[in-house]
Amino acid sequence: MKSLSISNERIQLTFRPNPLSFIEIRNKLTGAIVCPVGSQTFLVRTPLELFEPTILTELQSVSVRPGRIRFVVTDRTRAWRAAVDIDASEDGIRFRMKVSAPKPIWLVEWRLGGLQIDEVIIPALGGQALTKRMPIDTTLNYKYPFWWNAQFVIGSMKAGGCWIHTRDAHPGFKLLRVRREERGFALTYGFEADGPITSKALEAEWYLDCYAGSWRRPVDEHRRWMEEGFRPLPLGENRSFPAWARKINFVLEMWGITKDRPEPLHTFDTMLERLRQWRTLHAPEETLVYVPGFAEHGIDSHAPDYHPSRELGGAVGFKMLVDNAHRMGFRVMVHTNVLAMTFAHRLYPKFKKHQVVDVFGRKQGWGLDMDGDWLAEPYFAYINPGARAWGKLMTKVIGNLVGRFHVDGVFLDQTLLAFNVSRGPNFLLGMRTHIERLQRSFPHILFAGEGLHEQVLSALPFAQIHGIDSLTEVHGMEGNVRWRTAHPVSTYLFGPYTRFVAHLLTKHPSSPIFELQEEAYTKLGVIPALCLYSHHQKLDMPAVQRMIRRARSLDLGITNTAD
Repeated sequence: MKSLSISNERIQLTFRPNPLSFIEIRNKLTGAIVCPVGSQTFLVRTPLELFEPTILTELQSVSVRPGRIRFVVTDRTRAWRAAVDIDASEDGIRFRMKVSAPKPIWLVEWRLGGLQIDEVIIPALGGQALTKRMPIDTTLNYKYPFWWNAQFVIGSMKAGGCWIHTRDAHPGFKLLRVRREERGFALTYGFEADGPITSKALEAEWYLDCYAGSWRRPVDEHRRWMEEGFRPLPLGENRSFPAWARKINFVLEMWGITKDRPEPLHTFDTMLERLRQWRTLHAPEETLVYVPGFAEHGIDSHAPDYHPSRELGGAVGFKMLVDNAHRMGFRVMVHTNVLAMTFAHRLYPKFKKHQVVDVFGRKQGWGLDMDGDWLAEPYFAYINPGARAWGKLMTKVIGNLVGRFHVDGVFLDQTLLAFNVSRGPNFLLGMRTHIERLQRSFPHILFAGEGLHEQVLSALPFAQIHGIDSLTEVHGMEGNVRWRTAHPVSTYLFGPYTRFVAHLLTKHPSSPIFELQEEAYTKLGVIPALCLYSHHQKLDMPAVQRMIRRARSLDLGITNTAD
């Protein structure tokens, strides 16, 4: 059998007689060979044998029609089977796959190996690029939509490149693996079955395409589809983005109390004194005052109770802080968690049935390793945000904060979380509808989230960027390395609909890590934040003055276009 070829006006795939192998993948717009001598591989994983995938290596049949190839590949027993159709379309070379197995399927992976590209651009962890300096035999994994925030990946070259993408608005889960090999990069696109995992069949569709010019071209193309699939509103049209918020170009973050220290980091009185100092440095109407640890004994203490901490000054002191901040022209945002309930909370027995349970039957919640055994001790439960009882409770809780203290904004921590659940409502859909319910209940309040992905994009006009600190070992990844850098792909993609601000764990300028974070924030066009973790930390420093100058230079009316 002769070689097989499929192409559109941008890309040409030439297969060997066995279509699991490529002779080449060519960018027809630039003439560049994206993949000389490549391969595609199919893997199937089941819930009980996650680390022992079935690899489909046996070609059973191939049929060819003009502009289309269809083949069937199995394992050696022929019990595990994938029927794959490949054809040319306006959106790229389209792959359609139907997989069947003798056991319920959790994940199917398609692996494309042999890519000769200069860097991999990923809308993940705030936006990242991986260069050819990535060590051989190194693999990074990104789960959609938690770490991997939009369903595409770009392979960039000097005058263009290739990209893999899906067009799927369903609230489901995908996986991206990036591996550096001796002969280039290998990209794996994975498709996860919706929980509960019971089906022995799975279908998926994806596209491979090429482009010429800047990486922005495929991002623009994806954005056009994303606007149809998820219907986000431009900031200028979003009623959940108050007029006052459009002036904000700086976040002044003052921590109140933490659970492991007897004395406050700031009291409400010292916060007020900070505001009096700050207004001499930067305009109050351009500053959002953010107060993590204002309630109980610190962040997440007794969640979802958010009673102002007695140690800081109690309800009276907090009301005085907010009232005086308003008189000076500031806006105030409090810290809450979108799905946290502590196990000792009086209502936990009632809400226990709504706790998130993943597809492997594990109850989910937040925990930290406090005794050094590499096992996280549980702190609080994650309640499925799609549960109606949870929405009703949180509307009451936030209504109390808004009604009693007249706060202007509510930060919803952990909105980035995404779980494939085995019981209860779809988690992703539930998160989006939960936030939208709060916005309808309190239309004059700014609701902000931690991180951003496609599934919650339409609900969050204001979000802390998430994942940039992975470059500095905060998330236990590979550390600050030359082959992985911050990239504006995410802020460029989401910028028309959401304003990005620095993460709540941004370092104070006195930290040696601060400059690395601020460099990344500058590159991405992120609104700066001065995070004060102690009333002893300086407010007026040369680094702070540079942040203020950067804030004033931000063009908040357009999407960031930095390279």
